[in-house]
Amino acid sequence: MGYRDCLACKEAGTKPKRGLNVRLVFDPRITMPGSPTLEGHGLGAEFMAKRVYALGLRDQIDDYELTREQLLVCCWWAGTYGPRSLKKAFGTWAKTAGWHLWHGCINVEDPPLRESEKPGIPAALGASRGQPDA
Repeated sequence: MGYRDCLACKEAGTKPKRGLNVRLVFDPRITMPGSPTLEGHGLGAEFMAKRVYALGLRDQIDDYELTREQLLVCCWWAGTYGPRSLKKAFGTWAKTAGWHLWHGCINVEDPPLRESEKPGIPAALGASRGQPDA
């Protein structure tokens, strides 16, 4: 089964996009105990998912020289197996993204951002839940 067999893309009527088959590994030499790390990088999946949630996907691609697929896999892991706060943040997205990633397809929308970081919402408004400063 390859990326062309992506059932989620077939159901949605979209064209699958081939990924690089990124892997998360548990390496006790890097983190013991802890979350899995990106193979070949040593960056923890939980750490990267928290950064994506707080700062956005594009910033992490530039800062850490990672691929979009590597960050998607980290966020999927966090939404599926991570701590409760990340399951809440990424859980719904991870259920959909998992079907694509399982087949090596990266035709997935970007993971959700923290409310204060969504485009068009100033950080000050998002932090105060829309209440004007006194």
